[in-house]
Amino acid sequence: MEHFQFATKLATKRKELGVTQEQVAQYVGVSKAAVSKWEKGQSYPDITLLPKLATYFNVTIDALLGYEPQMTTAHMRKIYAELAEKFNKHRFAEVQQEMEELLAEYYACFPFLLQMAQLYLNYYKRADEPIVVLQRVDELCQRIVEHCSDVKVIYEAEMLQAYVKLEQGQFEQVLEILGEEARMQYGTEILVSVALSMRGEHEKAKEVLQVSMYQHMLGIVNSATNSLQYEIDNPTYFDETIHRVEALLQLFSIGKLNMNAGLVFYLQAAAGYMQQQQQQKALAMLKKYCDLCLQLKFPIELRGDQYFYLLDDWITQNIHLGAQAPRDEQSIKRDLLASITKQPIFGAALQDKELQKMLHKVAKHLQLKEEMR
Repeated sequence: MEHFQFATKLATKRKELGVTQEQVAQYVGVSKAAVSKWEKGQSYPDITLLPKLATYFNVTIDALLGYEPQMTTAHMRKIYAELAEKFNKHRFAEVQQEMEELLAEYYACFPFLLQMAQLYLNYYKRADEPIVVLQRVDELCQRIVEHCSDVKVIYEAEMLQAYVKLEQGQFEQVLEILGEEARMQYGTEILVSVALSMRGEHEKAKEVLQVSMYQHMLGIVNSATNSLQYEIDNPTYFDETIHRVEALLQLFSIGKLNMNAGLVFYLQAAAGYMQQQQQQKALAMLKKYCDLCLQLKFPIELRGDQYFYLLDDWITQNIHLGAQAPRDEQSIKRDLLASITKQPIFGAALQDKELQKMLHKVAKHLQLKEEMR
């Protein structure tokens, strides 16, 4: 009954109705003392009395208990942020227990299940048994797919499920979930924007197109970044991809719009150049990575800019976590540095004095000076 507010709800409803404890007691067939204890939170009524009490006050049983089976978006985001912070300070098992208690209570709130699945994915490597945690993510996603009616939530659950299968080396299952071909882009956003404009909703029409441009732009960067690992033996194409992506990053200020896209790109480019044994080019990419790190401002939030000026409301309304980062600040900072310093492929590049100086600047900026000792 920890999350119930029965005592407060009962007292409030009784006073709103203008009846006494005695009258309530007579209606449900108990003593006045029993009703008094209910309102003080000293005891609860027998479960068989709840329908009668709810009928008396003309409310649902959930409303009478103060129980909300569906979380609000704000509540979900608050819980996610608190749990992410706890992963930085407590043992994985302790936070996991709290997550599972919440999941048991809100097992029918599918957006919440999706957020907890995402949270597990962001921290599962810290668990004593990571594979077991991945299996739990798979279970949560499968429940969403089977029982949720929200197409968008189902799609995101399938994406998480596919990621889990990849982590487990189950590539055939990934292809079963997502298919084996690139999906046709039909440009539905254009039709939607025209229809909205005809209805007189010009600002909404502009928002739809801005969001479309933003997502396609990030899609190009992410796809090009991932393609680099398959073009190591094709240096001309590899170089041209880097040239084009850098131009896109600069043209749309993607480093500020979505810092992660730029950071991942420069890491992947540097790793590719190390495999090609082109250390100077790799160093150039790593230094650009450091430059982006030095531009980071915390807390990290996903925002639009002067060009994508209608993006913020869409982010708030459509992304489950809103503008907030998916992991706690300290973990993000440590991983930003470790992505270079703890990766064997960059071992030779780390001997470069100029890169060492830049990494020390990054550590100072991130307040992680002890990590460089």
